[in-house]
Amino acid sequence: MNTAVSEQIGQAYQGILYGIVLAAVLYFLKVILAIVLKRRVAAGLAPGLDTSDSQTFFPRILSLVGLNGRPTISLNRTELRTTFGIRAFCWGITAAVIPIAISMNAKVIGPESLLFVLALVHTVQITTYRITYDKSDVTLPRWWFGTTSRPWKRLVAVTDKDPYFYTFHFADDVRVKVHKYIVGHAEFMAVARDAVRNI
Repeated sequence: MNTAVSEQIGQAYQGILYGIVLAAVLYFLKVILAIVLKRRVAAGLAPGLDTSDSQTFFPRILSLVGLNGRPTISLNRTELRTTFGIRAFCWGITAAVIPIAISMNAKVIGPESLLFVLALVHTVQITTYRITYDKSDVTLPRWWFGTTSRPWKRLVAVTDKDPYFYTFHFADDVRVKVHKYIVGHAEFMAVARDAVRNI
């Protein structure tokens, strides 16, 4: 009996030790990624050292995958889509809801199915997210799967207070959330900042 108890205590200590080592490795990985990526991507995209303890750190790192892809250009109009990384992350989270619900013996119609539907709708929205623009105007998605078009000359400010979105402020007091993790990010934001400067 004492041997079994001592083995359990030894396993508990071993588990605690592995947890501490894993936490230390993840912390140093966050620090290294924050330092390296800050120099390589646009400001506001890579999480900094001040957010290394945030739950959004690794999802934001994953969202950078595919950032340097090529946007679609047709008839002088550029179309941007979300990065491969953020789409893969959203589909992964949505797919993970199914085995979790099964392991909980969830009912087909219940809170778990509502959670799955909400995750699926969000994932489809992220997957179909498109921004189109040319020299004169920009068409931005809205969260009900609609769009809004505005001339660039009506853009008065761009604010960055969210880890995943910019807020575009237009002269007619319209505010539109714009996803940060989009293919062609640098060129798009350069056009937006030029529009604000030219007011």
